[in-house]
Amino acid sequence: MGLESWLSIASLGLAIMFVLLLLSFYNFLIGSEGKGPERFVDVRGVVIKALSISGAPSIILAGISFGLSKNYGNRLSGMLLSFSGIVLIIGMVVSLSLSSNVNTEFFHPILLIVPYTFILGGIAILIIGSIVYLKTNKGIKNREI
Repeated sequence: MGLESWLSIASLGLAIMFVLLLLSFYNFLIGSEGKGPERFVDVRGVVIKALSISGAPSIILAGISFGLSKNYGNRLSGMLLSFSGIVLIIGMVVSLSLSSNVNTEFFHPILLIVPYTFILGGIAILIIGSIVYLKTNKGIKNREI
């Protein structure tokens, strides 16, 4: 397995981590009875922290993996990048549906901005994953010496 395959695995793992972090935070904001948490929560800070820990690195690693394998393609990298895009799209759609249940006291516009942004990012990752997958066996062959 080449470096681009490992970067694709890391991108998929970070995408899963980002989706789970965001969904668990939305569930925390909704609360057990729908009233939200009983203490002050810095919504913007938590979302930006989750975004910088796992969301943005996932997209960056997908781009690096695409850059490494765009000339010759790689089936495994293409599939993993496509799965990463699908995970981001589905996770952000679910988070958008959860954001309507967040109490107005804890609602912040970033709760809508981030999912829409990462839906676009997930679509882009899905497209580049498909390109890498379909480009396999074309162009320069990956030769082992």
